[in-house]
Amino acid sequence: MMLAWLALAAAYAGANIPVNGKGSDTAVAQTQQAVRDLNTHHIFVPPSSLASWKARREELRTRILVSAGLWPMPKKCPLRPRITGRIEGPDFIVENVAIETLPGFYLCGNLYRPKLGHGPFPGIVNPHGHWAHGRLEMEPDVPDAQPPPAPPAAGRANLVAIGVNLARQGHVVFAYDMSGYNDTDQVTHKFANGLGAWFSGVSLMGLQLWNSIRAVDFLQSLPYVDRTRIGATGASGGGTQTFLLTAVDDRVQCSVPVNMVSAYMQGGCLCENGPGLRVGTDNVEIAALAAPRPLLLIAATGDWTQHVPGEEWPAIESVYRLYGAPDRTACVQFNYQHNYNRQSREAMYAWFGRWFLHDANPEHFRERPFSLDAGALRVWKDGVQRPEHAKGEAELIAFLAADQVARVKAILPHDARSAARFRKMMVPALEASLAVEPRRQLHRPAAGDRVVLVVRAQGEDSSSETRPGIEVLALPPVSAQPEELWKDFFSTYNRTPLGDRVHAVVRKLESLVETHRVVHVVGLGEAGPWVLLARALVPARGAVVADVGSWGHGSETDLLEHFYAPSLRGIGDLLTAGAAIAPQPLMILNAAGFPYKDELKSVYKALGATFAAADEPVKLIQVFPWLSRVEP
Repeated sequence: MMLAWLALAAAYAGANIPVNGKGSDTAVAQTQQAVRDLNTHHIFVPPSSLASWKARREELRTRILVSAGLWPMPKKCPLRPRITGRIEGPDFIVENVAIETLPGFYLCGNLYRPKLGHGPFPGIVNPHGHWAHGRLEMEPDVPDAQPPPAPPAAGRANLVAIGVNLARQGHVVFAYDMSGYNDTDQVTHKFANGLGAWFSGVSLMGLQLWNSIRAVDFLQSLPYVDRTRIGATGASGGGTQTFLLTAVDDRVQCSVPVNMVSAYMQGGCLCENGPGLRVGTDNVEIAALAAPRPLLLIAATGDWTQHVPGEEWPAIESVYRLYGAPDRTACVQFNYQHNYNRQSREAMYAWFGRWFLHDANPEHFRERPFSLDAGALRVWKDGVQRPEHAKGEAELIAFLAADQVARVKAILPHDARSAARFRKMMVPALEASLAVEPRRQLHRPAAGDRVVLVVRAQGEDSSSETRPGIEVLALPPVSAQPEELWKDFFSTYNRTPLGDRVHAVVRKLESLVETHRVVHVVGLGEAGPWVLLARALVPARGAVVADVGSWGHGSETDLLEHFYAPSLRGIGDLLTAGAAIAPQPLMILNAAGFPYKDELKSVYKALGATFAAADEPVKLIQVFPWLSRVEP
């Protein structure tokens, strides 16, 4: 056996690890047909069976949570609500509230509730969009629109009216800020604006999604709120927050995203474009994750939702039909420009009235006038200030990045059962980050040959030929500029060059697994991380050898240029990949500066698995004796 391995390695006897191939890459993923952006027309084709949809649903929920930096889910700190003001109307009460959604971070808003009755009342979370005054927008309404050639732009949004009227109708409403608006100004609305933060799974979209989850927690904590009747509504960017929250939080039992669900424009703000969020999907499919819970789409003739009744909503309705529940979704459209005006609001009131108050008569949900001073709805006023321990923007980014990595490390495997749980939890996260979908069913021969797959970057010594027992996969090196990957939210919609390389290795591994009983894989130089990540996605019998020097010695800029994938560092990158490969034998090379060497050693020791590490570059021929010793 040893002599056979040495013979197979002869062609590589002079090769050193690492391999530093020269080449270049663009931000355009090479295996993709076209580059998408937020304005690319894209709509999903619903599956033909409920089982297929449910599998897809889980994939999409994982993708959203990985994008948001919420995988694994963070520990929830006490909300410690602070009420800094109270207004009593004739038939409603408004309280100015701050809740601590993260240690040292305060989400601010207004709690509207009925003045009469003891409940329990339905609870509605109400995020706002990019209106000039945020949750305090009170633009006067205009008369009902006729169908003119150009829909009117006036009277677009009175957001305070939402809370007042829903409270009058018998709901409790928490209307809260987007980050950087009004009282929630510890951070700007450009929070985590860069590829480095996205690499760590920290994003403005993720912060706002977490705030929405905690807003639901807050409503459910109130003794006069019915925990089983929680709804969500918002328009524009608030519509994006509404359907993202509904997609990942089953506590939201009824939702109304307004003037946002579109196949033509996915959201133009940083807060709507999370890392890797829409690779292979779109807002229409994400909104369909509400099924079979009641969902009303509200659209306008004068914005990007103009096609919703004929294109986007029928696709969503087809998902509801899979559940046998087409009556649980509906669509209305009004002849206005982008808005959350009175007509749109009254349609929303009637939808919640139907499903939460069991009243199907829309005439019972018309708006009535009210009087409120927007200034009186501010949280931090009249000398009331947020606590001294409140974090600033840089401090919050650092906290979130460190906390996400700590959550991954806390679930590293320590026995066979925890190893299975870890793989079940983290392999889908790697798939989402890398935008690689391995084949679920592989034919695995009970007997057969063994093979060594050697993966390297192009530009190195290519004089060797593929010969019996050894195969070579040479791929272009990655050299993508971070600004290319960031421009136009490229990695929100497209697989990155790293994902392309991992995809290629995965497909090669799959083909070998179907024809060989044992598949060893060796990653040289820059390809070492490609191999670790790919091998974590393709279970096989066989050892893994990976050079990790390009990861351990690289600067932050080097990592982004060569190894960027959305949220990859946040989900543990090569630590997660190495732990997911266990208990198959693993050897890492050029590991002197590798940050996870000791942790991987501990994982493999706990599992009784074979692990080896060489701190220096090693010639490939030196690897084969080790492979022979660990041959299964």
